[in-house]
Amino acid sequence: MKSLPKIDAIIFDLDGTLLDSLQDIANSMNLALEESGYPTHPLEAYRTFVGNGFKVLVQKALPADKNNEKEVQKMVKKFAEKYEENWFVETKPFMGILHLIRTCVARKVKLAILSNKSHYFTKKMIRQYFRGAMINQGKNPFGIYTGAHDDKPLKPDPTLALELAERLKVPAGNIALVGDSPVDMQTAKNAGMIAIGAAWGFSGREALENAGADYVLDSPVELSTHLDQFPLV
Repeated sequence: MKSLPKIDAIIFDLDGTLLDSLQDIANSMNLALEESGYPTHPLEAYRTFVGNGFKVLVQKALPADKNNEKEVQKMVKKFAEKYEENWFVETKPFMGILHLIRTCVARKVKLAILSNKSHYFTKKMIRQYFRGAMINQGKNPFGIYTGAHDDKPLKPDPTLALELAERLKVPAGNIALVGDSPVDMQTAKNAGMIAIGAAWGFSGREALENAGADYVLDSPVELSTHLDQFPLV
């Protein structure tokens, strides 16, 4: 694999990239399904259910014969209610992520987060898991971020990624979009960004390579090590 270029900014996906949140998502969706009399799913199934927002999660979790718009909308609401109670129970940053963020801050690499999760939950989780004190800084390093909005297209549409690039004041070609799912790699390609696959996340190396990732890394430490080789300016 070719060597990573110098990176001026990184846009991270949230779930499966920064946060190991699959258990809380699965538990919340299964609670919603169980209460509605529907079959539940094993944890591993949720690896392919997540990444495209709450609506697609519900569509994949529901039985095929119940997959109509009215039922989907009802279950999206029920899932959100369950997730409100459970999003913080098992979720935690992946090993090496806090070190990676500290490295980015020290190396003056600009940071942002782009998630297909609702903006409401994206905001809550960033404030919970990436407070400045957690990386020995005075403020949260992710002052620039966005989750899903009803009036904006989801990834892999590049609209929000390019809006974040403008807020970061960095050309798209100098930004790495780091994510664990094929939709993240497609977003990076659509936005003209460097597509870095996070094989430590939910989808795995093969899915990321098949989605056209420019680079696939097995751990956050690999990215930290890469950033450390460039002198501070």
